[in-house]
Amino acid sequence: MESTTSIEAPKKIERQSLLSRLIDNPVILKELRGRMRGGQAFILLSIYLGVIAMFILFVYSVISPSYSFGFDPSARQDAGKAIFGTVVLLELLLVSFIAPGLTAGAITSEREHQTYEILRTTLLSARSLVLGKLGSAFAYILLLILTAIPLQSIAFLLGGVGLGEMIASGLMLIVTAVFFCTLGIFFSSLLKRTLAATVSSYAAILFSFLVIVFIFFLIAYTEALSYNSAIEQFTEYILGIIIWALVSTNPLMAAIISEVILVEDQSLFYTTSQMFGSNGPTFLPSPWIVYVLFYTGFTLLLIFLSIQLVKRPER
Repeated sequence: MESTTSIEAPKKIERQSLLSRLIDNPVILKELRGRMRGGQAFILLSIYLGVIAMFILFVYSVISPSYSFGFDPSARQDAGKAIFGTVVLLELLLVSFIAPGLTAGAITSEREHQTYEILRTTLLSARSLVLGKLGSAFAYILLLILTAIPLQSIAFLLGGVGLGEMIASGLMLIVTAVFFCTLGIFFSSLLKRTLAATVSSYAAILFSFLVIVFIFFLIAYTEALSYNSAIEQFTEYILGIIIWALVSTNPLMAAIISEVILVEDQSLFYTTSQMFGSNGPTFLPSPWIVYVLFYTGFTLLLIFLSIQLVKRPER
């Protein structure tokens, strides 16, 4: 009996230490207390919900004169889908521009306030510092996402929105929030000044949204191809795959095309339609799946690079 207790005791201590590292990260506690103590966080939350609510009222006022909701179930479903899509797209846009602002100064502000070297002399590891800064920012972004759920629930009153759409949109929002928070952390670890890190983060986001213009250019070029020669057919097939890859890695396009596939093909996971050209690929995964997998891997890579940059010696 004594040998059993002596073996089990260290295991219990190890589990407690792992749990304490996950929950009691001092950086997370410090950042969350500092952020929620003032009124800025609540003002941002109110503006965020107010913008979404105004757009919902605008969409409803536009579509309500065209439908008789009381007698036409399909009209109610169309209105529900319109409101749900509006909320999700607005959340994607707002999260994309709020998240980097919370983390772009995470490391650079410590350098500017001359507290970075003090942090380096403590027992706090580079991984705990990066994950603590990232965790506190994501906790606030997650609060923004959760507080918008009651606004999304308006769509359920009208119908037309299923559980699959809720899960897919929720995964996209969470992955987008984590990625853009990580993007800010990465530039904050790479650069010396908060202004430079902030500008770099938003420039990267702006570039990702400008890809939409390039996507439409490729679609127009694909539609203009003639289908007489085998070379042009092969070119159209390759262009279809490139367009799909660009669509699947753009937040807005991935959300819109995933909804189009769900409505037209009644499928949440794949499409068998030739969406870009008559000779394009006929079986493709839904963009939201590629989006979640791609940005999850990209986020892990940026976290690893951020930790390595924090570990580097200061010059």
